Amino acid sequence: MAYSKPLSTEFSWLECSNRLILRLQEIPLAQIELVGDAWVVRTLMHDGEPLERITVPSLDEGKAWVLRWATSRQRTLVRAIAKRIAAQNLAHLR
Repeated sequence: MAYSKPLSTEFSWLECSNRLILRLQEIPLAQIELVGDAWVVRTLMHDGEPLERITVPSLDEGKAWVLRWATSRQRTLVRAIAKRIAAQNLAHLR
């Protein structure tokens, strides 16, 4: 079952060899990686929530899971990334 609700344009996919990474303004949020015969989905951004790691039967199902995860947390993820970027910019000014 494909998940079609769109994320904002600040989100993008990056394909690297055997993994697909969902990013928000170049910061990795989650990845789907082929491990043996299975696809492993792992969240990389937690912002107070525990990190997730699940196995799915296909890349498409992994992508659908990541999209549901990111869509349900879109506002929280955007705020967390904005805080992280602001902190990095502030650190560069010092």
